[in-house]
Amino acid sequence: MHQNKNLKNLDLSTFPHINKDEWIKYAEKQLKGANPNDELRWENDGKLKLEGYYDYSDVSDLKYLENFFGNLPAHKWKLYERVLTDDPKVANSNALNALMGGCDGVILDNPMSDDLNIILEGINHEICDVNVISAHSLSGINKLTGFELSPAGNCLQLLEEKNPVVQLAEALDKITNETFIYRFAHTDFFLEIATVRSLRYLLDLKGIREIHIHTQIPLHTSYEQQWFLNTTGGLASILGGSHSVDFTTATGDARISRNVGNLIREESGIEEYNDQCGGSYYIEVLTHKIIQKVSERA
Repeated sequence: MHQNKNLKNLDLSTFPHINKDEWIKYAEKQLKGANPNDELRWENDGKLKLEGYYDYSDVSDLKYLENFFGNLPAHKWKLYERVLTDDPKVANSNALNALMGGCDGVILDNPMSDDLNIILEGINHEICDVNVISAHSLSGINKLTGFELSPAGNCLQLLEEKNPVVQLAEALDKITNETFIYRFAHTDFFLEIATVRSLRYLLDLKGIREIHIHTQIPLHTSYEQQWFLNTTGGLASILGGSHSVDFTTATGDARISRNVGNLIREESGIEEYNDQCGGSYYIEVLTHKIIQKVSERA
């Protein structure tokens, strides 16, 4: 490979600081005199109006976010898999495969109590999380008395919603003494990060600190697109601060779906840090906008 002479002695230790006025000047030139603030202003999937460019001046008044997220302890997120229970023997096989495939726990989807002994056969519920979810509540397996259902913390299930302001406003309006939030990820990578961050901040502001945020990746009609959505949606949810994630399984791809989570967990090292996206101008501004809009609805 030939080295570019212009790059040979380039000092990469410092870069020039470009302020917003300078960016506007260069952007106007590229846009042939059009105002970049007008031309590049846009609206994301969450109906939030955004600019085409952000820099350090946009976050100078957002120190409250740095103070909050900078003091949160890092946490190890968990990989869950939701298991259908229409056929208890099939459910048992799927649950065992999930746990042996790297999952920290399973969520049993609305099982009949009489079927639990079959579904949980061979599963050591003292070393993994076994949750039972119905249309209205979430329970855990009592580790002391065996396969009896006991409240593992009341669950607030949120509907799949593209607008994060609506989703979070619903959560704050409905939550009382729940310790488990079940939500769906947004397909917009940065919007998902900012939404989970905003949820964590708003819950803390309400005095709710001991809570588990679980995120399920929404199901896509295309198997191939589901794999990509699992990767982007799952990673974004983890970066935002979800405590557990379910990488949705499309027909025939259970192993691939859970291995997305395994790869993120084992190869990225992101769980060693408490606020992986702190300092990103766009994410900080987006987080602030969501918090502000939700607060206005309160």
